[in-house]
Amino acid sequence: MDLKKNIVLYADMLECKRKNQPIYYEDEHALCIQDTYNQMLYCASDNKKSAKRMVGAMPESFSMIVAHDMYTDQYIKERFHIACTLECYHSMYIGKEKPVVILPEGYTMRLLDEQYLPEVMSLYSMEDCNDEAYLRPCLEDGMAGVFQDDILCGFMGVHEKSSMGILEIKPEYRRQGLAVALIHQIVGMQMERGRILYGEIVKDNIASIKLQEKAGLVVSKELTYWYFP
Repeated sequence: MDLKKNIVLYADMLECKRKNQPIYYEDEHALCIQDTYNQMLYCASDNKKSAKRMVGAMPESFSMIVAHDMYTDQYIKERFHIACTLECYHSMYIGKEKPVVILPEGYTMRLLDEQYLPEVMSLYSMEDCNDEAYLRPCLEDGMAGVFQDDILCGFMGVHEKSSMGILEIKPEYRRQGLAVALIHQIVGMQMERGRILYGEIVKDNIASIKLQEKAGLVVSKELTYWYFP
């Protein structure tokens, strides 16, 4: 399957291919690939016939399935008895050069070390990802923080060495351009690592969609569909 026909929608699968992750099914119409770091399965198909064959080839063990169309929906339900419970857009930075990080006067940017883990956990609003076992590896992979003097005003990182996210700004420091600066910082860091420059946005998070577009990222027109066992 040619993933490059829609690089924004298939950004996560392109990242898996870049890392030479195991492929469980591939033909010219469909692809199923697994990220061995987090055991997530990513799949895409452009017709039901290939989708059915692909789902039949999926492994029994996975942490979740991320589908990039609804052709697989029926077959995922039938085989694994799970339903889609989350829909997300992708955002992607498609520029060739690092974006310029611009901070308001009085603010600085630096990488966070483990001493900031408790504060990150106390501030991060996504409950499903807010525990030490999840966030510590993200911090070790590289998490940027914006400071005013020695006060941590906001931070951003990367989910499981793949998608940009974990973005949080303290309420009193919002609407000053800090979120855009953090996005640009993480884009630059990901670019240095050679990773695909993408993030995920929950379908109804209009504010996040607008923020990503303000930062110069392209948001996919299509959704991805998440299935949790």
